[in-house]
Amino acid sequence: MSAGRRGPSRRALLALAAGLGAASWRGGRAEASAAGPAPMDRGRTLFIVGDSTVRSAGRHGQWGWGERLAPWFDPGELTVANHAMAGRSSRSFLREGRWAELRSLLKPGDAVLIQFGHNDLGRVGDPAAKQRGVLPGIGDETVEEALPDGGVEQVRSFGAYLTAYLRDARAAGAVPVVVSPVPHRDRWRDDVDFPEIGAWGREVARREGGWFIDLTGAVTEAYRALGQAEVDRLFADANTHTNEAGATLNAECVARLLGALPDAAGVPRPRARPRA
Repeated sequence: MSAGRRGPSRRALLALAAGLGAASWRGGRAEASAAGPAPMDRGRTLFIVGDSTVRSAGRHGQWGWGERLAPWFDPGELTVANHAMAGRSSRSFLREGRWAELRSLLKPGDAVLIQFGHNDLGRVGDPAAKQRGVLPGIGDETVEEALPDGGVEQVRSFGAYLTAYLRDARAAGAVPVVVSPVPHRDRWRDDVDFPEIGAWGREVARREGGWFIDLTGAVTEAYRALGQAEVDRLFADANTHTNEAGATLNAECVARLLGALPDAAGVPRPRARPRA
């Protein structure tokens, strides 16, 4: 934890850990489809794709949960490879070839955590959305959007992009896990952030034989347990990006949710507590 950043109390974190380890809890139950087991050999890699809430590299004091997940696993058994990139959506991560590069690295027994949503909900065709917005839902409809280089892109639904990730991962023998987005700083007290994104992700995982973990719900429960004053100390900006303490808490939520999945999921099993 960075000097000068006050994180949640030890008592609060212990309560959080106990709650996340339970079989089920409001808004944060780990859910899964009937995906088959993957081999548990050494040399596995846990890949991560997503946006700046997953990887911010310390810019302006911002850190993503993917940058604090590795201590939950034994390095001799698993490599955590965080390919998330700030500002990307499920659409732009594909368009830029980032997923194709990662896909070429996948091997049987690997796992892939996929979290998008923060940059996906901009309106298609709106210049402010920076060619990142997707169509709502999980259907097969498309719409054209002109690109700055003069090209035209066939924009698909959020669910269609997720489907492409899951099918590619499964074809490579890897285990795909859809992760709902971490909530904004101001969207946890009275409601749950990203309800549509979470519902679409859950349904695509079920349909395509992947797994789903409700990180939105888990972090919401943690924030409610901590209270507003403590939550404010977990952010590096006004509303979206966590500091090191916030990233550490969110990474713990991810680890606990992965640990709550059944053994048949074939996902890497986290430690009971992170390495120092």
